Amino acid sequence: MVSGWAGHAGDRHHGAHGDLVSRHLDVPFGELLDFSQNINPLGPPQDALEAARRALYEEAGRYPDLKYPVLRGALAEYLEVSAERVVPTNGGAEALFLAAAAARVGGVLVLEPTFSEYAAAARASGREVVRRVARRPERGFGFEPGTLEDLGGVSVVFLCNPNNPTGDPLGRRQVLELASRVRAAGAILIVDEAFVDFSPGISVSSMVDEHLWVARSFTKFFAIPGLRLGCLVCDDPGRVKALQPSWPVNAVAAAAGIAAASDVGFAETSVAGVARLRRGLFGELDRLPGLHPFPGAANFLLVRGPDGLPERLARRGVLVRGCSPFMGLGTEYFRVAVRGEAENGRLVAEIREEL
Repeated sequence: MVSGWAGHAGDRHHGAHGDLVSRHLDVPFGELLDFSQNINPLGPPQDALEAARRALYEEAGRYPDLKYPVLRGALAEYLEVSAERVVPTNGGAEALFLAAAAARVGGVLVLEPTFSEYAAAARASGREVVRRVARRPERGFGFEPGTLEDLGGVSVVFLCNPNNPTGDPLGRRQVLELASRVRAAGAILIVDEAFVDFSPGISVSSMVDEHLWVARSFTKFFAIPGLRLGCLVCDDPGRVKALQPSWPVNAVAAAAGIAAASDVGFAETSVAGVARLRRGLFGELDRLPGLHPFPGAANFLLVRGPDGLPERLARRGVLVRGCSPFMGLGTEYFRVAVRGEAENGRLVAEIREEL
Protein backbone atom coordinates (compact mmCIF):
# COMPACT_ATOMS: atom_id res chain seq x y z
CA MET A 1 0.00 0.00 0.00
CA VAL A 2 2.77 2.48 0.84
CA SER A 3 4.12 1.95 -2.69
CA GLY A 4 1.21 4.07 -3.92
CA TRP A 5 -0.94 1.42 -5.54
CA ALA A 6 -3.77 -0.84 -4.45
CA GLY A 7 -4.34 -4.39 -5.66
CA HIS A 8 -7.79 -5.68 -6.55
CA ALA A 9 -9.31 -9.01 -7.51
CA GLY A 10 -8.11 -10.45 -10.79
CA ASP A 11 -4.52 -9.13 -10.58
CA ARG A 12 -5.69 -5.57 -11.14
CA HIS A 13 -3.84 -2.64 -9.63
CA HIS A 14 -4.72 1.03 -9.45
CA GLY A 15 -3.68 4.24 -7.77
CA ALA A 16 -3.75 4.23 -3.99
CA HIS A 17 -6.98 4.89 -2.18
CA GLY A 18 -6.36 7.59 0.39
CA ASP A 19 -8.58 6.11 3.08
CA LEU A 20 -6.73 2.79 2.99
CA VAL A 21 -3.34 4.50 3.09
CA SER A 22 -4.54 6.70 5.92
CA ARG A 23 -5.37 3.66 8.03
CA HIS A 24 -2.21 1.82 7.04
CA LEU A 25 0.14 4.69 7.91
CA ASP A 26 -2.01 6.20 10.66
CA VAL A 27 -1.99 9.54 8.86
CA PRO A 28 -5.18 11.65 8.82
CA PHE A 29 -6.84 11.46 5.40
CA GLY A 30 -6.97 15.23 5.08
CA GLU A 31 -3.19 15.47 5.43
CA LEU A 32 -2.44 13.18 2.47
CA LEU A 33 -1.44 14.67 -0.86
CA ASP A 34 -2.37 12.13 -3.51
CA PHE A 35 -0.33 12.07 -6.72
CA SER A 36 -1.20 8.43 -7.43
CA GLN A 37 -4.63 9.15 -8.93
CA ASN A 38 -4.41 11.24 -12.08
CA ILE A 39 -7.46 13.50 -12.27
CA ASN A 40 -7.71 16.86 -14.06
CA PRO A 41 -6.08 19.29 -11.58
CA LEU A 42 -8.45 22.07 -12.67
CA GLY A 43 -11.37 20.15 -11.16
CA PRO A 44 -14.79 19.47 -12.70
CA PRO A 45 -16.82 21.96 -14.74
CA GLN A 46 -19.07 23.89 -12.40
CA ASP A 47 -22.04 23.53 -14.75
CA ALA A 48 -21.61 19.76 -14.59
CA LEU A 49 -21.67 19.77 -10.79
CA GLU A 50 -24.79 21.93 -10.79
CA ALA A 51 -26.49 19.63 -13.30
CA ALA A 52 -25.57 16.62 -11.15
CA ARG A 53 -27.01 18.31 -8.06
CA ARG A 54 -30.29 19.04 -9.81
CA ALA A 55 -30.51 15.50 -11.14
CA LEU A 56 -30.00 14.07 -7.67
CA TYR A 57 -33.06 15.89 -6.38
CA GLU A 58 -35.22 15.90 -9.49
CA GLU A 59 -34.47 12.59 -11.25
CA ALA A 60 -33.43 10.13 -8.55
CA GLY A 61 -37.03 8.99 -8.20
CA ARG A 62 -37.36 7.63 -11.73
CA TYR A 63 -35.44 5.36 -14.07
CA PRO A 64 -33.19 6.89 -16.72
CA ASP A 65 -34.27 6.53 -20.34
CA LEU A 66 -33.02 3.10 -21.47
CA LYS A 67 -31.67 4.55 -24.72
CA TYR A 68 -30.04 7.66 -23.18
CA PRO A 69 -30.84 9.83 -26.24
CA VAL A 70 -29.73 13.15 -24.72
CA LEU A 71 -26.54 11.73 -23.20
CA ARG A 72 -25.63 9.89 -26.40
CA GLY A 73 -26.23 13.03 -28.42
CA ALA A 74 -24.05 15.17 -26.14
CA LEU A 75 -21.21 12.65 -26.09
CA ALA A 76 -21.46 12.15 -29.85
CA GLU A 77 -21.17 15.88 -30.49
CA TYR A 78 -18.18 16.11 -28.15
CA LEU A 79 -16.47 13.17 -29.86
CA GLU A 80 -17.57 14.27 -33.35
CA VAL A 81 -19.13 10.89 -34.12
CA SER A 82 -22.59 9.57 -34.94
CA ALA A 83 -24.82 9.13 -31.91
CA GLU A 84 -25.80 5.73 -33.30
CA ARG A 85 -22.27 4.49 -32.58
CA VAL A 86 -22.11 5.62 -28.94
CA VAL A 87 -22.79 3.15 -26.12
CA PRO A 88 -22.82 4.95 -22.73
CA THR A 89 -21.09 2.93 -20.00
CA ASN A 90 -20.51 2.89 -16.27
CA GLY A 91 -17.06 4.42 -16.57
CA GLY A 92 -14.42 3.62 -19.15
CA ALA A 93 -13.71 0.28 -17.46
CA GLU A 94 -17.13 -1.12 -18.42
CA ALA A 95 -16.47 -0.13 -22.03
CA LEU A 96 -13.31 -2.27 -21.99
CA PHE A 97 -15.10 -5.29 -20.54
CA LEU A 98 -17.95 -4.99 -23.04
CA ALA A 99 -15.57 -4.69 -25.97
CA ALA A 100 -13.66 -7.81 -24.94
CA ALA A 101 -16.89 -9.77 -24.47
CA ALA A 102 -18.41 -8.67 -27.79
CA ALA A 103 -15.45 -9.68 -29.97
CA ARG A 104 -15.24 -13.02 -31.72
CA VAL A 105 -13.70 -15.98 -29.91
CA GLY A 106 -9.92 -15.79 -29.56
CA GLY A 107 -7.07 -14.54 -27.44
CA VAL A 108 -6.47 -10.98 -26.24
CA LEU A 109 -3.13 -9.27 -26.80
CA VAL A 110 -2.08 -6.84 -24.07
CA LEU A 111 0.79 -4.50 -24.96
CA GLU A 112 2.75 -4.03 -21.76
CA PRO A 113 3.45 -2.09 -19.64
CA THR A 114 -0.11 -0.80 -19.59
CA PHE A 115 -3.44 -0.61 -17.76
CA SER A 116 -4.24 -3.81 -15.83
CA GLU A 117 -7.96 -3.80 -16.68
CA TYR A 118 -7.29 -5.10 -20.21
CA ALA A 119 -6.12 -8.46 -18.93
CA ALA A 120 -8.96 -8.51 -16.40
CA ALA A 121 -11.49 -7.84 -19.18
CA ALA A 122 -10.04 -10.69 -21.20
CA ARG A 123 -10.22 -13.15 -18.34
CA ALA A 124 -13.77 -12.08 -17.46
CA SER A 125 -14.88 -13.08 -20.97
CA GLY A 126 -13.05 -16.40 -20.76
CA ARG A 127 -10.24 -15.44 -23.12
CA GLU A 128 -6.56 -16.29 -23.08
CA VAL A 129 -4.33 -13.33 -22.25
CA VAL A 130 -1.23 -12.87 -24.42
CA ARG A 131 1.26 -10.35 -23.02
CA ARG A 132 4.06 -8.70 -25.01
CA VAL A 133 6.33 -5.89 -23.87
CA ALA A 134 5.84 -3.15 -26.45
CA ARG A 135 7.58 -0.29 -24.64
CA ARG A 136 11.06 -0.62 -23.15
CA PRO A 137 13.02 1.81 -20.99
CA GLU A 138 16.17 1.51 -23.11
CA ARG A 139 14.14 2.91 -26.02
CA GLY A 140 12.52 5.67 -24.02
CA PHE A 141 9.26 3.68 -23.90
CA GLY A 142 8.57 4.34 -27.57
CA PHE A 143 6.08 1.88 -29.04
CA GLU A 144 7.62 -1.09 -30.90
CA PRO A 145 5.39 -2.00 -33.89
CA GLY A 146 7.04 -5.42 -34.13
CA THR A 147 5.00 -6.59 -31.16
CA LEU A 148 2.02 -6.80 -33.53
CA GLU A 149 3.67 -9.48 -35.64
CA ASP A 150 2.19 -12.98 -35.48
CA LEU A 151 -1.40 -12.34 -34.39
CA GLY A 152 -2.50 -15.92 -34.99
CA GLY A 153 -5.16 -16.92 -32.48
CA VAL A 154 -5.66 -13.30 -31.34
CA SER A 155 -9.08 -11.72 -31.79
CA VAL A 156 -8.59 -8.54 -29.71
CA VAL A 157 -5.66 -6.14 -29.32
CA PHE A 158 -5.83 -3.48 -26.62
CA LEU A 159 -3.95 -0.23 -27.21
CA CYS A 160 -3.84 2.58 -24.65
CA ASN A 161 -3.24 5.98 -26.23
CA PRO A 162 -1.71 7.95 -24.58
CA ASN A 163 -0.37 4.95 -22.72
CA ASN A 164 -0.78 4.46 -18.99
CA PRO A 165 1.63 4.56 -17.12
CA THR A 166 4.35 5.60 -19.60
CA GLY A 167 2.45 8.61 -20.96
CA ASP A 168 3.78 8.25 -24.51
CA PRO A 169 1.32 9.02 -27.35
CA LEU A 170 0.96 7.56 -30.81
CA GLY A 171 -0.13 9.92 -33.57
CA ARG A 172 -3.39 9.34 -35.39
CA ARG A 173 -1.61 8.02 -38.48
CA GLN A 174 0.39 5.56 -36.36
CA VAL A 175 -2.76 4.24 -34.72
CA LEU A 176 -4.47 3.78 -38.08
CA GLU A 177 -1.42 1.90 -39.38
CA LEU A 178 -1.60 -0.45 -36.41
CA ALA A 179 -5.35 -0.84 -36.97
CA SER A 180 -4.65 -1.87 -40.57
CA ARG A 181 -2.27 -4.60 -39.38
CA VAL A 182 -4.80 -5.84 -36.83
CA ARG A 183 -7.56 -5.76 -39.46
CA ALA A 184 -5.43 -7.88 -41.81
CA ALA A 185 -5.25 -10.53 -39.07
CA GLY A 186 -9.04 -10.51 -38.69
CA ALA A 187 -8.88 -9.08 -35.17
CA ILE A 188 -10.26 -5.92 -33.50
CA LEU A 189 -8.07 -3.10 -32.24
CA ILE A 190 -9.64 -1.56 -29.15
CA VAL A 191 -8.08 1.83 -28.50
CA ASP A 192 -8.47 3.05 -24.93
CA GLU A 193 -8.52 6.84 -25.16
CA ALA A 194 -9.03 7.47 -21.44
CA PHE A 195 -6.46 10.29 -21.50
CA VAL A 196 -6.75 11.47 -25.10
CA ASP A 197 -8.76 14.55 -24.06
CA PHE A 198 -5.46 16.04 -22.87
CA SER A 199 -4.04 15.51 -26.39
CA PRO A 200 -7.17 15.61 -28.60
CA GLY A 201 -5.40 15.70 -31.96
CA ILE A 202 -4.53 11.99 -31.80
CA SER A 203 -8.05 10.60 -31.24
CA VAL A 204 -9.44 8.06 -33.70
CA SER A 205 -12.96 8.03 -32.22
CA SER A 206 -14.46 9.25 -35.50
CA MET A 207 -12.81 6.46 -37.50
CA VAL A 208 -14.30 3.31 -35.96
CA ASP A 209 -15.26 0.35 -38.12
CA GLU A 210 -15.70 -3.38 -37.62
CA HIS A 211 -12.01 -3.78 -36.73
CA LEU A 212 -11.41 -0.53 -34.80
CA TRP A 213 -13.33 0.35 -31.64
CA VAL A 214 -12.64 3.14 -29.17
CA ALA A 215 -13.26 3.20 -25.42
CA ARG A 216 -13.57 6.61 -23.77
CA SER A 217 -13.57 7.67 -20.13
CA PHE A 218 -15.05 10.97 -18.99
CA THR A 219 -13.91 10.67 -15.37
CA LYS A 220 -10.26 11.77 -15.71
CA PHE A 221 -10.61 14.85 -17.92
CA PHE A 222 -13.85 16.08 -16.35
CA ALA A 223 -12.65 15.16 -12.83
CA ILE A 224 -15.75 13.13 -11.87
CA PRO A 225 -14.31 9.65 -11.08
CA GLY A 226 -16.91 9.04 -8.39
CA LEU A 227 -19.75 9.35 -10.91
CA ARG A 228 -18.46 6.66 -13.33
CA LEU A 229 -19.12 7.70 -16.91
CA GLY A 230 -17.63 6.48 -20.17
CA CYS A 231 -18.66 5.11 -23.55
CA LEU A 232 -17.70 2.65 -26.25
CA VAL A 233 -17.68 3.92 -29.84
CA CYS A 234 -18.18 0.97 -32.18
CA ASP A 235 -19.77 -0.11 -35.45
CA ASP A 236 -22.21 -2.61 -33.87
CA PRO A 237 -23.81 -1.06 -30.74
CA GLY A 238 -26.63 -3.64 -30.72
CA ARG A 239 -24.21 -6.50 -30.15
CA VAL A 240 -22.57 -4.60 -27.30
CA LYS A 241 -25.79 -3.47 -25.63
CA ALA A 242 -27.06 -7.06 -25.58
CA LEU A 243 -24.22 -7.81 -23.13
CA GLN A 244 -24.85 -4.77 -20.96
CA PRO A 245 -27.17 -4.53 -17.96
CA SER A 246 -30.10 -2.15 -18.32
CA TRP A 247 -29.62 1.43 -17.04
CA PRO A 248 -25.80 1.29 -16.81
CA VAL A 249 -25.48 5.05 -16.21
CA ASN A 250 -27.30 6.68 -13.32
CA ALA A 251 -29.20 9.93 -13.71
CA VAL A 252 -26.64 12.01 -11.81
CA ALA A 253 -23.72 10.83 -13.93
CA ALA A 254 -25.72 11.30 -17.12
CA ALA A 255 -26.66 14.87 -16.21
CA ALA A 256 -23.07 15.73 -15.34
CA GLY A 257 -21.84 14.20 -18.59
CA ILE A 258 -24.33 16.12 -20.73
CA ALA A 259 -23.28 19.41 -19.17
CA ALA A 260 -19.54 18.65 -19.21
CA ALA A 261 -19.48 17.55 -22.84
CA SER A 262 -21.12 20.82 -23.85
CA ASP A 263 -18.59 23.03 -22.03
CA VAL A 264 -16.19 23.94 -24.84
CA GLY A 265 -14.42 26.54 -22.74
CA PHE A 266 -13.60 24.03 -20.04
CA ALA A 267 -12.04 21.62 -22.53
CA GLU A 268 -9.88 24.30 -24.14
CA THR A 269 -8.74 25.68 -20.79
CA SER A 270 -7.94 22.21 -19.47
CA VAL A 271 -5.83 21.16 -22.46
CA ALA A 272 -3.73 24.33 -22.27
CA GLY A 273 -3.58 24.47 -18.47
CA VAL A 274 -2.57 20.86 -17.94
CA ALA A 275 0.07 21.08 -20.69
CA ARG A 276 1.60 24.09 -18.91
CA LEU A 277 1.55 22.37 -15.52
CA ARG A 278 3.00 19.18 -17.01
CA ARG A 279 5.88 21.06 -18.61
CA GLY A 280 6.63 22.83 -15.36
CA LEU A 281 6.57 19.65 -13.29
CA PHE A 282 8.70 17.79 -15.82
CA GLY A 283 11.32 20.53 -15.70
CA GLU A 284 11.44 20.56 -11.90
CA LEU A 285 11.75 16.78 -11.65
CA ASP A 286 14.36 16.68 -14.39
CA ARG A 287 16.58 19.02 -12.38
CA LEU A 288 16.63 16.76 -9.33
CA PRO A 289 19.69 14.49 -9.05
CA GLY A 290 18.95 10.78 -9.40
CA LEU A 291 15.58 11.28 -11.13
CA HIS A 292 14.72 10.70 -14.78
CA PRO A 293 11.20 11.79 -15.81
CA PHE A 294 9.86 10.66 -19.19
CA PRO A 295 7.91 13.06 -21.43
CA GLY A 296 4.19 12.39 -21.67
CA ALA A 297 1.03 13.69 -23.30
CA ALA A 298 -1.47 13.07 -20.48
CA ASN A 299 -1.96 14.42 -16.96
CA PHE A 300 0.81 12.31 -15.41
CA LEU A 301 4.51 11.58 -15.76
CA LEU A 302 6.48 8.35 -15.43
CA VAL A 303 9.69 8.78 -13.41
CA ARG A 304 12.71 6.59 -12.69
CA GLY A 305 14.33 7.14 -9.31
CA PRO A 306 15.84 5.40 -6.28
CA ASP A 307 14.29 2.18 -4.97
CA GLY A 308 12.01 2.74 -2.00
CA LEU A 309 11.22 6.37 -2.81
CA PRO A 310 7.41 5.85 -3.01
CA GLU A 311 7.41 4.33 0.49
CA ARG A 312 9.45 7.16 1.95
CA LEU A 313 7.23 9.77 0.33
CA ALA A 314 4.10 8.04 1.63
CA ARG A 315 5.39 8.38 5.17
CA ARG A 316 5.66 12.09 4.48
CA GLY A 317 1.99 12.09 3.46
CA VAL A 318 2.68 12.28 -0.30
CA LEU A 319 1.38 9.40 -2.40
CA VAL A 320 2.87 8.51 -5.78
CA ARG A 321 2.08 5.48 -7.89
CA GLY A 322 4.69 2.76 -7.52
CA CYS A 323 4.97 0.99 -10.89
CA SER A 324 6.50 -2.36 -9.92
CA PRO A 325 3.20 -4.21 -10.65
CA PHE A 326 3.45 -3.20 -14.33
CA MET A 327 5.09 -5.80 -16.56
CA GLY A 328 8.32 -4.37 -17.99
CA LEU A 329 8.84 -1.89 -15.14
CA GLY A 330 10.68 -2.31 -11.86
CA THR A 331 10.71 -0.93 -8.35
CA GLU A 332 12.65 2.14 -9.45
CA TYR A 333 9.73 3.45 -11.52
CA PHE A 334 6.83 5.51 -10.24
CA ARG A 335 4.11 7.67 -11.75
CA VAL A 336 3.05 11.10 -10.56
CA ALA A 337 -0.12 12.95 -11.44
CA VAL A 338 0.06 16.52 -12.66
CA ARG A 339 -1.57 18.70 -10.03
CA GLY A 340 -1.72 22.42 -9.32
CA GLU A 341 1.43 24.53 -9.01
CA ALA A 342 1.44 24.56 -5.21
CA GLU A 343 0.92 20.80 -4.92
CA ASN A 344 3.53 20.11 -7.60
CA GLY A 345 5.94 22.34 -5.72
CA ARG A 346 5.40 20.40 -2.51
CA LEU A 347 5.96 17.11 -4.33
CA VAL A 348 9.29 18.34 -5.72
CA ALA A 349 10.32 19.65 -2.29
CA GLU A 350 9.48 16.36 -0.56
CA ILE A 351 11.36 14.34 -3.18
CA ARG A 352 14.37 16.64 -2.82
CA GLU A 353 14.39 15.97 0.92
CA GLU A 354 14.45 12.20 0.31
CA LEU A 355 17.19 12.12 -2.34
